[in-house]
Amino acid sequence: MQNNRKKDMILDAMQRLMNQTSARSISVSDVAKEAGIGKGSIYYYFKSKEEILEAVIERSYSSAIEKAKDLLDATDMDALTKMEVIFRTCRESSMELLRQETNNFFELQQSALLHQQYIRIMVRNLRPILADIIRQGNREGSMHCKSPEEVSEIVLITLTIKLDNHLTRDSREHTKKTLDVFTYMLETSFHIEKGKLAYLWED
Repeated sequence: MQNNRKKDMILDAMQRLMNQTSARSISVSDVAKEAGIGKGSIYYYFKSKEEILEAVIERSYSSAIEKAKDLLDATDMDALTKMEVIFRTCRESSMELLRQETNNFFELQQSALLHQQYIRIMVRNLRPILADIIRQGNREGSMHCKSPEEVSEIVLITLTIKLDNHLTRDSREHTKKTLDVFTYMLETSFHIEKGKLAYLWED
């Protein structure tokens, strides 16, 4: 419990500093001073400033990630329904990131770095869950996929980048067309009934 409290103190300190200046200009010493603890204590929990930054972002989306993890125990839910929850989690998380930027939570110079961290966190956490869902779909006969792990990674990278849209800066129309094609590819590759993934793009 004490360890978790000190770790939260470090993350809280980093987040306060990020509200005041760019992440690039913040040092581990700055975080330690803001948290009111020794610099050595920081390295007990985190190897670098980058790890602290990633943990701050991951904590911001912990509820969404936990919601996705709960799907593994949902024995009364079919694979297509679980997949919808995963994809909606990606969509809602990307919208939350954009909302935080609108509220000046992130400065422009650190924005690209944080978007990259966000994509890595979402893919890392959701990939094994989506792979298990695809395996369930294979067993149920609602999907047909020979490489669930690899396909999950490709799907999540594509989805998070297009829904985030910070890295590509595409127009709304172009993003919609891309997701329409992406939906068609998933339906065709997985042999999913047409229209089952229409929720991927909703106004």
